[in-house]
Amino acid sequence: MSSAVESFGTPAGAMAGQPDGTWSVSALAHAIGETIQRAFPAEVWVRGEIIGYSVAASGHIYFNLIEPGTGGDRRGDRMRVALFKGRQRLVNRDLAAAGGLTLDDGIEVRIRAEVEYYAGSGQVQLIMSGVDPHFTLGVLAADRERTLGELAASGLLRRNATAPLALVPLRIGLITAAGSAAHADFVHELESSGYAFEVLLCDARVQGVTAEADLVAALRTLGRADVDAIALVRGGGDRTDLLAFDLASVATAIATCPLPVFCGIGHEIDTSVADQVAHTAAKTPTACASALVGNVAAFDERLAQARREIDRAARSRTSAAAARLATARGALGLLAERRLARPRAQLGEARLRLDHHAQRHCRAAAGRLASASHALQRSHAHAQRGLASLRAQRPRLKRASTRRLNAAKARLRSASALVSAVAPERTLARGFSITRAADGGIVREMPAAGDVISTETQRAVFPSVVQGSRTSGSQPDRPADNPTTGRTTDG
Repeated sequence: MSSAVESFGTPAGAMAGQPDGTWSVSALAHAIGETIQRAFPAEVWVRGEIIGYSVAASGHIYFNLIEPGTGGDRRGDRMRVALFKGRQRLVNRDLAAAGGLTLDDGIEVRIRAEVEYYAGSGQVQLIMSGVDPHFTLGVLAADRERTLGELAASGLLRRNATAPLALVPLRIGLITAAGSAAHADFVHELESSGYAFEVLLCDARVQGVTAEADLVAALRTLGRADVDAIALVRGGGDRTDLLAFDLASVATAIATCPLPVFCGIGHEIDTSVADQVAHTAAKTPTACASALVGNVAAFDERLAQARREIDRAARSRTSAAAARLATARGALGLLAERRLARPRAQLGEARLRLDHHAQRHCRAAAGRLASASHALQRSHAHAQRGLASLRAQRPRLKRASTRRLNAAKARLRSASALVSAVAPERTLARGFSITRAADGGIVREMPAAGDVISTETQRAVFPSVVQGSRTSGSQPDRPADNPTTGRTTDG
């Protein structure tokens, strides 16, 4: 470094016109650039973790390299890297040859670059010209093996595989990017099955810097939802696009999920940590959905098989019962024939006796009916004679009845006149009155003092209180202290 220090002293021409030793900005920038060029005359290999990956409108790629494992705050040393558009073809070729790697945030890489001081921004940056993809693959493999070892040591590696799966898993919680091809393929496969699947979508980023947090949050959310299983799917991509599925946090969230997790992350070449931790792993979202359909179809088939077995058993038992019934029917027929033979003979004899007695009784009844007919004819003749005699006597009877009716009417008129003469109304009209007790009966005996009586005349009825009484021809009693109450006598 002595040469570098010396070069910072008084470079040739740097102090021209500057007797006080003050640097101009351009002179200082030029000196720094020359010093860096002398210190790093050739390209260097640098390893680190990519953050801040971006593609400019010009097509150039820019990112920063930091020390791996510096924490979530990403504080510490960093180096600006530029991958110009003209050099990207060679870099992409090397990445593709290694199995489809891509540059992205969170990827640990080893790159070849020139160290350059860019005076325009006053920064030292690396001009990238190449990459070591095998380094990245080794780091990814080592990280994956370390994560799998930690999960196995903690008993989480196969924990989700033991989570009970519903007998008919029709309510599915889906974790993927909403509107993505993976989303469409998964739902289409379920819908085309013909079964009544219900999908609860939890939208989540499946790659990039926010993928880890999104996936962990989605697994925890659906783990508390009313679903039968969780499907974690995404479409195909490069190995580095699937880094989130190798993260220990995502694998732990899958392992500790109370519901079975089905993975279909579209990685045909290799398996991720998530695949190994999940209850069931499939290569694609469609295959993942097909696995769920298969579980329902298996249950459907078991139902169909049970239905067929029940049908066979029912048919077999029905046939056996029918055979036993036919045998019993034959035996019962023979027994009935034997049991009914004698009663049938007795019934035949009884029918013959009944026919004989019926014929005899019918003959006797016919004789009685003939005798009754003769008697009826005689009675009819007698009735005709009586009717003729009655017709002859009708005028005489009519005259006699008229005389008796007139006599009865005369007696009725006499009785009516007599009754009218002695009627109470006629008596009252002649000036008499009727005295009644309190109960409405006619006073016929001598009332006691204080009794309430009423006197009825032709035009009025008036009550009074008895103050005294006497028999016919005796002196009247002295009236009571109430001089206003009148006397009355029996009418």
